[in-house]
Amino acid sequence: MLFFLTTTFSFSQSENVDSYLTNLENSAQDSKLSHLKHLLYDLQSAVYASSGEINVYGDQPTALFTDNSSVNNLNTLVSLKNDIEIATIRIEKITDLNNSIDLNSFTGFEKLKYIFITSEIDTNPSVINSLIKNDTSKYVLLYKIAIGQ
Repeated sequence: MLFFLTTTFSFSQSENVDSYLTNLENSAQDSKLSHLKHLLYDLQSAVYASSGEINVYGDQPTALFTDNSSVNNLNTLVSLKNDIEIATIRIEKITDLNNSIDLNSFTGFEKLKYIFITSEIDTNPSVINSLIKNDTSKYVLLYKIAIGQ
């Protein structure tokens, strides 16, 4: 029973993006690996939501870029959400760690598969995981701590 609880709990944790990509590669999930790399690294149509402002680049955006302070307003701010598959949330300053990341804010994003949290400040995975609220394991939660990049 304890193993089951531990396993269930671990699904709600975010994973380092590089480790996740390596695991996909090692498990021969080439299609999933290729698609995720495309979402992470290739230029594509996107919505940028920051400080209450929305900018859309291209048609049928598949990516959303936002800051942590805007997450809780995404459902009302973003109208072009039907095709978004990845949401990137930036943690840029220490005060961003005071705002939780409520995954209920993404309920209107029908195709969303990945939530990628990038931190530009010194932090650790347990702090990032503590920010995540209302996780239903519907999304793959990834993170990267990229100080000075």
